[in-house]
Amino acid sequence: MELPVQILLALGTAAAFATSSVLVRFGVERSTPMAAMFATVSVNVVVLWTISLALYDVTIDLWAWRYFILAGVFAPVLGRLCNYVGLERVGVNLTLPISNSNPLISVVLAMVLLGESLTRQGGVGALAAIFGGILLATAGRDDGVADVRYRDLLFPVAGAVIYGSVQLLRNVGMELVPEPAVGAAVNLTTSWLVAAAFFAVAPNHRSALSIPRSDLRYFVLAGVASSLGLISLYAAFRSGTVVVVTPILNATPLFALALTYAFLREREPFTPQVVAGTVLVVAGVALLATST
Repeated sequence: MELPVQILLALGTAAAFATSSVLVRFGVERSTPMAAMFATVSVNVVVLWTISLALYDVTIDLWAWRYFILAGVFAPVLGRLCNYVGLERVGVNLTLPISNSNPLISVVLAMVLLGESLTRQGGVGALAAIFGGILLATAGRDDGVADVRYRDLLFPVAGAVIYGSVQLLRNVGMELVPEPAVGAAVNLTTSWLVAAAFFAVAPNHRSALSIPRSDLRYFVLAGVASSLGLISLYAAFRSGTVVVVTPILNATPLFALALTYAFLREREPFTPQVVAGTVLVVAGVALLATST
């Protein structure tokens, strides 16, 4: 039986984002998370503007782009940096499930700021995601992998908070920019300019951008993979519904588990508690995101 196109696109998105994270995990073993962030965002900007200019009649409209520009000040530049520090310090299998719980942050903010309510299904999903996060944060390390410092888990948590917060801005921005790829290109360009400005005014941090050639290939490939994931994501939402696409998209940590088991088995945790926590977060976020 042939799978519907939206399911294939959503699966492609989840696989692409998981692949990007695993590639970054390889690179940050010798380079810095800051270098990984700047390199991958640079690749994203090139790929997304190339596609946007090739497919759409792009007209500069800073007012219509304002929400994507404002979102770009914080994400992906800060959110991605937090996640990459998490990848370096606690690995893929703990960072991705926690950072992918960002819809929980979006829902909480929508309830507080916009007066939205939470359905029973959403409440069950939120509780599952929270309990899964607790399992991950307290997972025992009996597989020979070095113990995790709890304060290092704050980095993927911060990534989730940042991404969940700016998602409200992106949702509003999508109403003003009909081509999602253009909005994403504007968002990422703003982040790139923020990062470039930081290095311009803080020359003592430029050494963090030094990347060995062997690691640069990981970051370039990670940038290409995340760019393809973004394109596939927008195509999935255009050809399908949120209820169909979101649960599959949030399976990214499950793809990451498979990839790390294949390529990083000796450096990533694979305890039953980690697996159970990942499944709970994925299922909880899927319930939460499709509860409206």
